[in-house]
Amino acid sequence: MREEALVRIVLLRHGEPDWFPAGGLSVDDAGLTARGHAQAEAAARILGAERIDAIYVSPLRRARETADPLARLCGVAPVTLDALAEIGIKTPRMSQPEVDHFFMEAMRRPLESHWDGWPQGESFHDFHARVTRGMSGILARHAMTPERKGEFTVWRLPPRQLSLVVVAHGGTNAVLITHLLDVSPVPWEWIRFESELAAYSVVQARPLGQHGGVWSLTRFNEVAHLEEARLR
Repeated sequence: MREEALVRIVLLRHGEPDWFPAGGLSVDDAGLTARGHAQAEAAARILGAERIDAIYVSPLRRARETADPLARLCGVAPVTLDALAEIGIKTPRMSQPEVDHFFMEAMRRPLESHWDGWPQGESFHDFHARVTRGMSGILARHAMTPERKGEFTVWRLPPRQLSLVVVAHGGTNAVLITHLLDVSPVPWEWIRFESELAAYSVVQARPLGQHGGVWSLTRFNEVAHLEEARLR
């Protein structure tokens, strides 16, 4: 018989960012567009229908603005963690065509160069280490710690059911999924586990007999709330 999940983590990607305010040059820390705010409200309505014990959010503005409606609805103050920020990119302010060219050229690099991250930015290794340390810290706050048993990783489970929400980014959430599933990373995690704007995924910790708990990806890139509101 399938044992009930003890821990549920919802990974919500931010809504549509306003990268080019008033049609100008790109900004580093974009807020949401009007559509993005509506997407955040739609996500809050669907996720807020269930109990939430804690909300953790990236410090970047697009993630914080996405988390705000859910926090208000649930009455849960979000905890901002720098570790949940998207992979760092250092570029001057650019036009939309210049941004498109930047990413197109970066994707053409040799495969092994992708471990370096985006040009002049944070390396993927540093990004992966930062995000996974952050998630380990979140889970430790809730009495969950990993234990390596041979080639496997199992987790100590908390004494009661727990429901967490992480509001972050496509790259951050993809790394969290592969980390919890104990899958070896690749430097394009956001392509392997690609989620749409304001979509959410769910991972759950299930007991593995007396050994502890393991993680299961039970929902991925859920967008029904966006389709219903015509916001996809």
